[in-house]
Amino acid sequence: MEVAPYREEMKERVREICRRTGPEEAVTDEDVGRYITDCYCDYYLENEAGTCFVLLDDDGTVQGYTLSAPEYKRYRRAFAPYLRRILQNPKSEKLEVRAEQIALRFFSPFFPAHLHIDLLDEVTGQGGGTQLMRRLLAQLTAQRVPGVMLIVGSGNKDAIRFYRRFGFRRLIAVGGGTVMGRKL
Repeated sequence: MEVAPYREEMKERVREICRRTGPEEAVTDEDVGRYITDCYCDYYLENEAGTCFVLLDDDGTVQGYTLSAPEYKRYRRAFAPYLRRILQNPKSEKLEVRAEQIALRFFSPFFPAHLHIDLLDEVTGQGGGTQLMRRLLAQLTAQRVPGVMLIVGSGNKDAIRFYRRFGFRRLIAVGGGTVMGRKL
């Protein structure tokens, strides 16, 4: 496994992984799939490619990724059209989306960056998530970003343990999620 910078030709594979690692309906229901990629994928690939990295297997196939927005203020302005599309989607979880946006805004003075990381089940436990996280944190540190946050499902104990190993701490619970942050 190897971590590489995201490239445009990887977009559909990254979007596929985003849907496959989301709720089951994200693969079978077009509206749910669009909601998931609008929330957690497309903005980053289209606007923040410099802080997007992929995990490649030995054949060069993308098996996971980490996507990040290093500056909340820029993210907020540029995410507006995606947010409108999300809120118009009949399958969107509007309250969850609003709660996540409020959490990002509230904690952004301390943690201006945020991230998403996903790996296919077939490659979890092989060190790829660690490689992705190290690469992203090094990139954000090099850009002098003072802190990064994320939102994880509160019931996802394995992911929470993973983030804690990287120095993330719990900031607040939001709906079914936990907001975690780390100073850089």
